[in-house]
This record gives sequence, C-alpha cells and structure tokens, in this order.
Amino acid sequence: MTVKLLLLDEEDRVLLIHATDPRTGHHCWYPVGGGVESGESLQQAAIREAHEETGLAALPTGIPVWTRDHLYRYDGRTVEVHEDWLLHSVPHFEPAPTGFSDYETTSVLGFRWWRAEELSQTTDTVLPPALGDLLSALLRDGPPGVPVDITDPDPSPC
Repeated sequence: MTVKLLLLDEEDRVLLIHATDPRTGHHCWYPVGGGVESGESLQQAAIREAHEETGLAALPTGIPVWTRDHLYRYDGRTVEVHEDWLLHSVPHFEPAPTGFSDYETTSVLGFRWWRAEELSQTTDTVLPPALGDLLSALLRDGPPGVPVDITDPDPSPC
C-alpha cells in the first residue's frame, strides 16, 4: 500500500516531482508519496513521506479523495501498488528533501508547482495521466464523501 499526497498551495497549485527512469531515460512527473510502513496509518506515512521527499516539517491532516490500483514500470521492473490519495492544503514552500531513497537520489530531477490547467495541457508524462482533469474536478466540486477510484488500466512508465 502506498500513500500519494496532493500538496496544494494557496494558489491551488499541486507539487509534483520530476524524475527519470535510470534504465530507459523516460521522464515523468508524479505526486509526493510512497509506501506505508508496517504499523503506520496513512496520515503517519504521509507526514513521513512529505518530510523525506520535500523537507516539509508540518503537514496538516489530509482528506482522503481517491484510490488507485496500478502497475508501475521503472528501472526494468513492474510493481503493482494500491494507492490512497490524500489532499493537503499547505503554504507554498521550496522543497528540500531530507531522506531520499537510493533510487530517488539517482532518478529525481527536481520539483514544480503545477496548476490543474497546466497539467491538462502539458505533453509531459504526468502520473496519473488524467491528473489535470481530476484535480480540476476536485477543486470545482470539493472533496468527495467517499474516496473515488481513479484506477487506469494501463501501466505507466517512470
């Protein structure tokens, strides 16, 4: 199980990580997040992942908004994951990772705050592929009462 974080700043921009697959060289953008460790709640994992990947020391409680079952292809491997997505409103900040894994150290190229419409229009690979449209709907309609399944049947590179 993994937790994915929609870190939204005051201008409704979401923070994404820019990375490359060291084996294929394929580039992509994806949200902050990672594996939930044994004994951790989603919120605890979110706090840890936000700190490790961005340096964010204080993370407000997230609102569950989406779930996704997915296959990722990267570094010559295919990994099946279940993702729980949390929405967090945070003040704008400049990411300063404190605990990247070995893979992240070699694959992460940087960060960017994106507006939903920019994500919908970019030709860059964004994970999940419909993130711009999903984020636009979330901003327009507000968080759902029950997390929405956003599973996409195609494996994503990166």
